[in-house]
Amino acid sequence: MKGNADNSFEVDYRYDYAYDVLAIKVTRPFKYDKTVEMDEGVLLDFDEDNVPVSLEILDASKRLNVPKYSLKNLIDFKMSVSVDDKSICVCANFKVMLHNSEQTPVLESFTSNYSNIPSMETEFATA
Repeated sequence: MKGNADNSFEVDYRYDYAYDVLAIKVTRPFKYDKTVEMDEGVLLDFDEDNVPVSLEILDASKRLNVPKYSLKNLIDFKMSVSVDDKSICVCANFKVMLHNSEQTPVLESFTSNYSNIPSMETEFATA
C-alpha cells in the first residue's frame, strides 16, 4: 500500500483482449465486501472497511473510445473516487499509445450511494 495517510493506493491492471474487460485492482491485500455498479458495465468493488479496491470496465475499448490493442499496455493510470452521503463519483484517466502518440481517454461515472458508504476521497495510480 502506498501512502495510507493520504488515502492513495498503488494498483495493477489486467486487460482481457478477448472479452474487452479492463480490471484494475489495488496491490495491497484486502477482504472483498461489495460491488457497486457505477454505470452499466462499470463496477467498483469495496473492501470490508468500505475502501474502494478495484474497478472493472466491461467493453473497455468502446467505453474509452480506443482500439483494444492500446489497452494491452497502459502507460499510466490515475483514478479518484469521491463518496458523499448521496453519491459515488469515479474519475479515471488513462494514458495509452495510439499510432505512436499518447492518448488520454477519461472515464467519469456517477451513481447514488445506495450502499451507505461513508464519505471519503481516495486516489489510485499505477505502481
